[in-house]
Amino acid sequence: MMSRTPHLLLVALMLASVLAFAAITFAPMTASAASGGKSDSGSTVRFVNVGPYLINFYLDEKPVSGRLALTIEAKDLNARTALTQNSQLIDAMLLPLAIELYSHGRPSQQRIRTFKLKAIEVLNQQFGNVVSDIYIRSLM
Repeated sequence: MMSRTPHLLLVALMLASVLAFAAITFAPMTASAASGGKSDSGSTVRFVNVGPYLINFYLDEKPVSGRLALTIEAKDLNARTALTQNSQLIDAMLLPLAIELYSHGRPSQQRIRTFKLKAIEVLNQQFGNVVSDIYIRSLM
């Protein structure tokens, strides 16, 4: 019985190494690895996540609460840098718009579109036409 224990341990180690090799070999490549290490300017480097904004207030004596998380698409890497460095200013600009979005209860599709257009306009006025689009990551 004592002679089987090292063999089982050896088999387990060999199986673990085969699984590790398979995981490394067959794992999907990242965009930078697929392009030979070159960074792709059209990939996720242009996106800035902001929020989540937690909205809680009373409307006609009824509680209104919501959660809004956004992703801002910058026009280029320099625009993304400007947006990232001014995240507190962006929060101060977008939070009142988020509260306005929930001002009549649960937001409708039209109110969401209006919010996005206002947010893009406000950010482009402040930062000089750097925002391409705004995407809503979560809306509750």
